[in-house]
Amino acid sequence: MTRAPAPKLDFAKWIVFEDAWLLAVDKPAGVLSQGGEGGEGINVVDLARAYLKKPSVGVLHRIDRNVSGVVLIAKDHGIASAMTKLFATGAVERVYRAIVKGSPKEDAFTIDAFLKKDERTNEVKARSTEAPGFRSAKTEVRVLRRLGEKTELEVRPITGRSHQIRVHLAFVKLPIIGDPKYGVLDKGTNRPLLHAERVSFVHPRTRKRVTIEAPVPFSGP
Repeated sequence: MTRAPAPKLDFAKWIVFEDAWLLAVDKPAGVLSQGGEGGEGINVVDLARAYLKKPSVGVLHRIDRNVSGVVLIAKDHGIASAMTKLFATGAVERVYRAIVKGSPKEDAFTIDAFLKKDERTNEVKARSTEAPGFRSAKTEVRVLRRLGEKTELEVRPITGRSHQIRVHLAFVKLPIIGDPKYGVLDKGTNRPLLHAERVSFVHPRTRKRVTIEAPVPFSGP
């Protein structure tokens, strides 16, 4: 599989939000969210633990290795538990940016397709109806720009299945540019054009709305 080039390890410059309980980084493509994700290499958890000098640090959600964008980190078990409940109830809004091949008929639509991950191959399959081992998944999509044979999309995963956005878009014949597993390769693109652009939630400790953003590192032609 083609991987994004290894980024420079200046963890402090990746930070886009920090308070007494939480830390968020703009993870570069090519970095694992945590160790043991089907490969070896640098990962956000180890870097955050070294930066904070705390062993109890952990990520609250993951994005794929070759996908960039916001990754939220808990500084202790208490905030991790509180944030996990928010994720479980759908109270954390996650917004992605993607560039795909093709042009959808509608400007806004929802993808409902059941997903099943093969742990041996680390590949996810999709189907429109229930079947043993397949779990329901939902993704909301909105067209931002139509770029000829390509389209720039805003994507909101309602559920949090592995590889969900990449597989769902491929399932509706809108494969992500640069994704070697589920999408289509493109000359001059060395990574999937998928980016975790924004995370928004009501902070469990301050009770204030927090919105964390990471600038999109790519653009359409």
